[in-house]
Amino acid sequence: MQLERFIDREPKQFAYFHRLMGYSILSLILVIYAFTSPNTNYQIYIPPFFLFLLFVSSKLEHWLQYQFDKKTQKSVFFAIDAIVVAVTLAGVHLNLVPTFIALFALFYSAINSRISFAVICLTSLLGAIIFYLSTFFLFGFHPYFEATSQELTVITLLGLVMFITIGNYYQHRWVKKISQQRQHYYDQKTRYIAFANQLSRYAPLQLWQSIMRGEAEAKIEYKRKKMTVFFSDIQGFTELSETLIPDDLVFLLNDYLSHMTEIAKQYEATVDKFMGDAILIFFGDPNSQGVEQDAKSCVEMAIAMRQQMKLLRERWKKMGYSALHIRMGISTGYCHVGNYGATHRMAYTIVGRDVNLAARLQYAAEIDEILISDDTYQLIKSDFLCAPKTPIYLKGIQGAVKTWQVMEKYTGNKSDHQQWFD
Repeated sequence: MQLERFIDREPKQFAYFHRLMGYSILSLILVIYAFTSPNTNYQIYIPPFFLFLLFVSSKLEHWLQYQFDKKTQKSVFFAIDAIVVAVTLAGVHLNLVPTFIALFALFYSAINSRISFAVICLTSLLGAIIFYLSTFFLFGFHPYFEATSQELTVITLLGLVMFITIGNYYQHRWVKKISQQRQHYYDQKTRYIAFANQLSRYAPLQLWQSIMRGEAEAKIEYKRKKMTVFFSDIQGFTELSETLIPDDLVFLLNDYLSHMTEIAKQYEATVDKFMGDAILIFFGDPNSQGVEQDAKSCVEMAIAMRQQMKLLRERWKKMGYSALHIRMGISTGYCHVGNYGATHRMAYTIVGRDVNLAARLQYAAEIDEILISDDTYQLIKSDFLCAPKTPIYLKGIQGAVKTWQVMEKYTGNKSDHQQWFD
């Protein structure tokens, strides 16, 4: 429909169309009044003035939108509307029906445009001045508040109904359109969040959160930091995998990895990767509590994993599986951590001597043993009971490596623990 084509527009376009309708109705009222009432002077010449104001307001709008905010723009156009209404009221000599209808339409426009009370008061004063000047120079001081002719009453009421109905219809359509857009954006946001949550499972949680917060970028870069590295695997899992059917193997592996990952999450560790039954975890990036606290958190996590593995082992034995044990190695030192690979495919990981050392310590550990390097021991010895081990030679590591076995965390008097151990 032609009317809907005019109505279904952006707010600024509709405001111009609605203003054109209002000015046209007021012009028609003045013309009818001029032909149905005696002693009329210049009423017939006012409609061209209204059209001129409408033309000026369209040009003024382009200038105002670059100079002032929307609130100021609405106030200026409301003042222009008040001038038009004041001239109209002066032209009809405050004829009862047109006067009340015009003031009601102006009040309706103020509510829709959310005009402030102060602006309404100032505009009312301006309207009163324009009314007096129009009466004095153009229309004369004829009797006011006369009864309205039948023709003028019908046209005025029809004009008001049309003006209000089209305005409300547009508001309804615009609110409905905004609601649909909001729902669409909400659905898209929910969809993207679901995608992000799925993709986040393929990257360390801390890294993903840093990227989502804008603190990190997905680009090839790395940095050198002192970090604590953790390696673990299940002793004898490779041999066990040859005797199990794939479904049982997958169940055991996923059950183990899910529990270990949950513990790592509790200690805010960065899970680097899974390599079969082996897990590479590190502390110190992207979040760090300091080198010493990172080392203590790592060792405490290892103890929690050892305890959890004991519970899993008992549960698996009841299900008919062989007894499985964990081996863990921990080392602290300077490593390079960051994004490695190509621009279209990269991995966030850690490299360095201490990564290799942690892997070798894990391989050399006994079942259910937490084997740590001397650098790690120096950082955690105040909080954990450790037993010295015979220096060992490890593949890829020069010289004998001094190692310590983590027994437990001090929970009471440190001397009591040491006396019991001795």
